[in-house]
Amino acid sequence: MAEASIGELVNNLKDLLNSKIIPFLFVLATVLFMWGVIQYIIAGGSEDRAKNAKQIIVWGIIGLTIMTAAWAIVGLFCNSFFGGCPAR
Repeated sequence: MAEASIGELVNNLKDLLNSKIIPFLFVLATVLFMWGVIQYIIAGGSEDRAKNAKQIIVWGIIGLTIMTAAWAIVGLFCNSFFGGCPAR
């Protein structure tokens, strides 16, 4: 059984994150944000419902920010230490 190098492991992790996990989480955070916007629109002046909707919107924005940061950190790590982690 051949052992994988650190570069190959990082490349595999980058591929997994970029192709599956981060896009899914981007979609999830966007849906959460949009759900909050819809809830805010249909709150109809109810302060409690509007407050709850604002919290959902904030969590959606936080999720999008975290996913963008994770995507950037993986890319920065690969570019800094492995010369861009070339695709297999």
